[in-house]
Amino acid sequence: VLGDAQRLSELANDPAIANRLATMPYPYGEADAVAFIDRVNTKETLNAFAITLKTQGNGVIGGAGYGPNEAGEMDFGYWLGTEYWGHGYATEAGQAVLTHAFCIARVDVIETDYQIDNPASRRVLAKLGFREVGRRKRFSLGAGCDVETMKVQLTCDDWLDARACA
Repeated sequence: VLGDAQRLSELANDPAIANRLATMPYPYGEADAVAFIDRVNTKETLNAFAITLKTQGNGVIGGAGYGPNEAGEMDFGYWLGTEYWGHGYATEAGQAVLTHAFCIARVDVIETDYQIDNPASRRVLAKLGFREVGRRKRFSLGAGCDVETMKVQLTCDDWLDARACA
């Protein structure tokens, strides 16, 4: 919601976050957050969710979602404010988003990338069941250049085999 724009911009205006993402600019101001929220609210093909903590009055700590990318792949992504890294929130949020994708939206395959020099993201994606497909270069808006990534993939069948939703 638009009321979260200030908090989103405070968290996301961090090169440690933006440099790891394909589509987040840096610096990231409140106008960027408002534009993102507007895009989410008007695009039928993008499923984006706020990551919140109940212990902080449902305060936003990041975001996660899925939708088609520029190559036509069904892409998955997530980010958290740096103070929330290393607590399992990305894995928990990822499980909820992927459950939505596979069990509600009936997506067949989700693909994404992690930067080769980002072992934390590699671990999160592996815990979620993603399998490595191969290296490639992708442009990172936050970093302002192409970065070396590992493409990973998760199929609905693999997700359902590992979980009980039908």
